[in-house]
Amino acid sequence: MNDDGIRNEGRRRVKAAITAAWDRGAAEYDRIPRHGILHDDERTAWRRLVAAILGDATHSEMPRRQVLDVGTGTGTLALVAAELGHDVIAVDLSERMILAARRKSIESGIAVDWRIGDAEDPPVPEGSVDAVVSRHLVWTLPDPLVAAQAWLARLRPGGLVAVIDGSYPRRALPLRMLATAAARLEGAEDEHEYPPEIDARLPLLNQRSPETLMAVLRQAGFERVRARNLGEIDRIERAHLGLVQRTADGWRRYLVVGRAPRP
Repeated sequence: MNDDGIRNEGRRRVKAAITAAWDRGAAEYDRIPRHGILHDDERTAWRRLVAAILGDATHSEMPRRQVLDVGTGTGTLALVAAELGHDVIAVDLSERMILAARRKSIESGIAVDWRIGDAEDPPVPEGSVDAVVSRHLVWTLPDPLVAAQAWLARLRPGGLVAVIDGSYPRRALPLRMLATAAARLEGAEDEHEYPPEIDARLPLLNQRSPETLMAVLRQAGFERVRARNLGEIDRIERAHLGLVQRTADGWRRYLVVGRAPRP
């Protein structure tokens, strides 16, 4: 096997392990605080955020967008975007995550085009969507630059990319020690089930800030890349955690957006 074959086989194994981990966690994902939307005030905050990103197309003066949700998981972003009147294609490698999302779609009566597919090579034509969105995805990508280039290719000129994820800002040593102890007490040392060799292949794992992702998007060719913290959602979600959970939780959400160039 040549070098390209070895690299491709390595990527295939990494993605298979990642997919298997999310398949295992699909049934419980929406019950985990700060993952699923568990409370009415959280739902209101997420709807407000998605409406700020995409617009609320249920109002006649707002355009109806073609939206691609990559790494949709159980469909949180996709369902909110579709509820706001947009046409949404939602893609995930995990069949069980897509099945969970479809069940939510049927129960809510909200229509989304659910597809099994790779966020690094979404199964939609190039130049076919107005916006690419993701939530809780980029930290788990083996090759974020390849993904960002693929998203840019799927966007129409001037189209929007909007990435919601989280970082772990550095805290003072006493706070880090307290958080580690709280995580052990909570039984939450790890948020995922990847083995260490898979973690080592994920460039955006345990980010300190959005800056690395912003650099990736710029390198891929996106323009007007900027970031902001999602303090309102952090505050609302953390209010529903117990004291030990809040102490252990050093994760802070951010939104990074950019634009596809115009000719």
